Amino acid sequence: MRRPAIHLSALVLVVALAAITHRVVGSALQSGETPPRVASIDMLSLLEDYLRIDEFKPDRDALRAEWETRLADTQQILSGLEGELRMATPQTPGVQQLQQRYQQTAYQFQQLQREASMAFDRFSAAQAADAYAVLYDSAVELAQERGYSHLIASRQSGEIDDRNNLSTVTQEILARPVMLAPDGHDLTAVLRDRMSIPEQSDDEAEGADESDGPMPEDVSGQTPESEESDG
Repeated sequence: MRRPAIHLSALVLVVALAAITHRVVGSALQSGETPPRVASIDMLSLLEDYLRIDEFKPDRDALRAEWETRLADTQQILSGLEGELRMATPQTPGVQQLQQRYQQTAYQFQQLQREASMAFDRFSAAQAADAYAVLYDSAVELAQERGYSHLIASRQSGEIDDRNNLSTVTQEILARPVMLAPDGHDLTAVLRDRMSIPEQSDDEAEGADESDGPMPEDVSGQTPESEESDG
């Protein structure tokens, strides 16, 4: 006799849940809320190309040239000391002092290289942040004009070309949160055209990366071998 009571209670619960669901859905429909519209945009590609326009590149080139001049001056001194050491023998007067000067100058050169690399990285990071802020505001404005409620930054292609290390591949995967989307809802080309951002080919981008990358690291600092072998 208890089972019919359980069935009746379950039936009452189902009816009550159905009534609540009907009221919630009906309330949402009556509120007149528009369904969300989602668009995507490849902000990383736009940022990479945007940083190569004349608004940003000359200042970066000027900073690089300044540090390269300072490095070249120190390297010239270092090369002169290296030449003197190669011509010297253990019996040459003042050879130990010459060795010390060479080692000290080599250390200064290495320090200068590290400072140059850090300064260039900081400057490039600040430029990237400023450029992203401009792109961000422009992208949001474009999405709102077209009636989108959500805009997601995502790489367009699922193919990952740079496979040199796991960290890079992981970053590329995380840069692709949108895996499937209807055609016509990507705003990358529209924003690129609106802001006159030129799209570079793979070869052009690779050449630009080589000439516009971080400052070079240590290239010297060893005492010339001939000086040690003359003994």
